[in-house]
Amino acid sequence: MMNVRQFAQSGKTAAVTVLFFLGAFPLGASASSQSLNDARRLYNLGQYFTSARYAYAASQEGGAEKGEANAVVTLALARAGLWNSATYFFIQTLQSGDRNSIRRVLPQTEAILSRVGPDLLRDYLIRHTKYDDYDLLNRSAYLFSLGKAAILKDDMNRALEYLNQVKSESRLYPFSLELRGTALTIQGRLDEAVDDFRDCQKYAPLVVTETDGNSPRYRSQANEAKDLAARCSADEGRAWYQGEKFEEAERAYDRIPKASRVWPEILFEQAWNAFAKREFNRTLGKLVTYKAPALDFVFNTEVEVLRAQTYLSLCLYDDTQKAIDDFTQRYTEIGREVKHFVEGNGSNLEPFYQLGMRTLKDPRETKDPIGRLANRFVRGPYFVDLAAQDASLEKERSVISSFARMTGANSNSGLSAFLTEVLKWRRKSIHQLGGAYVKNSLIDHHSVLVADFEKISFIRLEMLGRAKDKLIRKVNKTPAEETERQRGVVKPNRKDNQMFWTFNGEFWNDELGDYIFGLESECGK
Repeated sequence: MMNVRQFAQSGKTAAVTVLFFLGAFPLGASASSQSLNDARRLYNLGQYFTSARYAYAASQEGGAEKGEANAVVTLALARAGLWNSATYFFIQTLQSGDRNSIRRVLPQTEAILSRVGPDLLRDYLIRHTKYDDYDLLNRSAYLFSLGKAAILKDDMNRALEYLNQVKSESRLYPFSLELRGTALTIQGRLDEAVDDFRDCQKYAPLVVTETDGNSPRYRSQANEAKDLAARCSADEGRAWYQGEKFEEAERAYDRIPKASRVWPEILFEQAWNAFAKREFNRTLGKLVTYKAPALDFVFNTEVEVLRAQTYLSLCLYDDTQKAIDDFTQRYTEIGREVKHFVEGNGSNLEPFYQLGMRTLKDPRETKDPIGRLANRFVRGPYFVDLAAQDASLEKERSVISSFARMTGANSNSGLSAFLTEVLKWRRKSIHQLGGAYVKNSLIDHHSVLVADFEKISFIRLEMLGRAKDKLIRKVNKTPAEETERQRGVVKPNRKDNQMFWTFNGEFWNDELGDYIFGLESECGK
């Protein structure tokens, strides 16, 4: 964002800027509004905030030039680094229906999208713009929006049609690869999906467009790129798992760094992968990692379900019962609390947003059960980015006040006063998007919890049935069925970086995720 000193010196760039601006807005008799002419002239001089003031005044006159005036405000505020404010006028320009003005602001599409996220703009881009309105680079933002919308409508063929056209030079290209891989996975085209997920990992650095390595924006983008690469590696593992290629899945999961935000979640997926290979001791080793102090914050109801299922597969009924009891004791009350919170707030999204913000600010090891559940999603890039956008509003408000003082504008009237309302709109839009995200995530996780209670009930019934059969066999001295005698544990393949652990006095952090139990199957005994 341009600070006040940079703004004062910005006139030095006028010789370069004027060429750009004259190409977009020709001066002369075609402009009937003096305010709009002044806005163009000031823009060409690099006086962007003053230019925006004059263009805003022209927009208030209404008439045929309103769309053009909003376009000038958009471009001027963007050049001044006031991206939240520019976003409002960008949308106003799109809604004007003035095709020439729309095309003048669309070169800012990807820059705005990278700062405010795709969800705010997606519907406006789809409704008010056309394919031919864009230059090659910014067309990718349009196609990405169409592709994501098609996936949300479960139209995978249409989504692939759009995503195939996203240019590899675009910042959105690695994101489009992840979306395309997801669509291909849903269609069962797993080899193609794996190729996209691998390319996503390769091109993830494209996400970083900020050149100042010391800026918060650079750090944010760098973290976003690392997170995307880890997510796509996890997506690759899931695609291999879906195709029952478990060794390939394990290799994909193993590439995810332990420092990644994704890693604690994929331990559970690795456990399922081991379970599919009947390596039950490795499954239990992955699951016991969640008991490590460093991962005590992780909330995943399916961990106890898989633990119970694994003990059942080993015919260790006492351990199965303990896992069932632990699940019931741990999650019964949280299910009620989540249901009460969601139903109690209804369509009011603000409490959901505030829950997300409290969760971000609180330590991961919170005692609040809803906060522990919210940890699963609010610390991801989507909500964290919204929180950062929310925090940026005060900084932008301060810069606007500084610009107003420098240019002699009255901060209580005209553009300066209106931008105060614009920032209120931005805050509301951020809270609405964030609140909807938290609410929908709570509903989804509550549905998983309900389903897990049903699974636990089935496991309990299966365990009781097996225990009864075992007792009857003992009384009647009947041998076990051949299929049951063959049940057991396949000894897992040793890895150089893994050991069999006794769990007596070990340092948890040394080999997180690499534990393996040494239990024998009781099936058929």
